[in-house]
Amino acid sequence: MALPWLNDQLAALKPKVLDDFSRTAITGAQHALCDHENPLRLNFFSTAMRILFEHMMDALAPVEQVVQADWFVSEREGNVPTRAQRILFAVQGGLSSDFVKDTLGIEIAPIRQRLIKAVDNLSKHVHGREDTIIERRDEQDAAASRTIEALGNFIDTYRECRTTILDAIKDELDNATVDALVNNAILEVDELATHHSIEEVYVEMTSVRSIGAHFITYRATGTIAVGLQWGSNSDVRRGDGAEVDQSFPFHCDIEVSLDDPLDLAFSETEFAVDVSSWRDGMAPDDESDS
Repeated sequence: MALPWLNDQLAALKPKVLDDFSRTAITGAQHALCDHENPLRLNFFSTAMRILFEHMMDALAPVEQVVQADWFVSEREGNVPTRAQRILFAVQGGLSSDFVKDTLGIEIAPIRQRLIKAVDNLSKHVHGREDTIIERRDEQDAAASRTIEALGNFIDTYRECRTTILDAIKDELDNATVDALVNNAILEVDELATHHSIEEVYVEMTSVRSIGAHFITYRATGTIAVGLQWGSNSDVRRGDGAEVDQSFPFHCDIEVSLDDPLDLAFSETEFAVDVSSWRDGMAPDDESDS
């Protein structure tokens, strides 16, 4: 087993990362650190962590998106973004650094510098040579700890950027979501009954779905309560119609220009309501047909 404090560092990283593959990479790093007798223990750990870093960059900073950001300036042949530029985009997307620093109060530069240094060291250990191998276990452990800390700080900053934006605009997002669902036809619900009415829209959670080169997309999720009616009002009064109250989950995506990511005045909104629970409940019972 890896040293408890190193294992705890890696375990704390797992719930922060993006997906199952990222957690698999971390598990691989943990297994590498368990092999105390292996003089290349740090090298195998570094391979797993380098895979984790590259996977995060591919997911959070696609090259074709980075080069479209207004702040991007080509520094290499072929218009290929540098590692520093991809790390910056992973955290803030196309947001200007002035907005991130002055409005959000987030200083990315120190985090980026530490991560670049850590990844440079990972590369050195991945491509180990006779004169670069570190065999002393205390030195291996110190190098591994610095890498884990740098990656953890990067992920924390990535999440802080999104949380800070949400804190500044949450009420406006809630209102925009309610307006979109109340003031637009909901085709999924419209198909269920002759008439329907919106009784309540409850926004449970808002998040930043993505920050691209030119737009930020917020997502609101929650529940919409509707009244379903079959037949006219007079049909219902005569007992020839029916009414029922039903609730359905929804999501609503709100796309806003990065020119002013806190201004929803010219946002584009798309939503969907999941009525599958109603359709599944109305489906024929296979056992009753047999």
